[in-house]
Amino acid sequence: MKFYLNFLIGLFLGISTIACSPAHVLFVKNNTDQEKEIFVELIENKFPKTILFCKELVHDENLEHKAFPKYYKEGKCFQMPINKIEDKIYKINLPAKYTVNIAPNNSLYPFQKISYSADDRKCLISNLESKDCEQKLSQQPKLVFITEILK
Repeated sequence: MKFYLNFLIGLFLGISTIACSPAHVLFVKNNTDQEKEIFVELIENKFPKTILFCKELVHDENLEHKAFPKYYKEGKCFQMPINKIEDKIYKINLPAKYTVNIAPNNSLYPFQKISYSADDRKCLISNLESKDCEQKLSQQPKLVFITEILK
């Protein structure tokens, strides 16, 4: 009986932790004049089916959970299938002056690493330790993270 009680308590805590975890959203803005190849390495082998691109650099204050569906309805955004490279890695070709929603409403942070190349060096997205990589990092309320590639 004690085993079942402990099991139920553990199950309840696990479900409540997952259910109460806020959604993590990651936007990447390419504020350069060149297309960027962004490589996304996942923790698990769970790929999204499509990625949502927006044809313009969306202002940070407009980037929130509901912003892209609004832009999508206005015809400013479109969905593209992902380009799987390996078991846990996919590639995004982000055009110049576009914004992409890499992590749309995931309850847990699904990434091992996100990177792109700039001047023959590897730059990590949302990482201040990527020296000599010109990017601006910001955060909006509700775990909305924004990385703007500047060079």
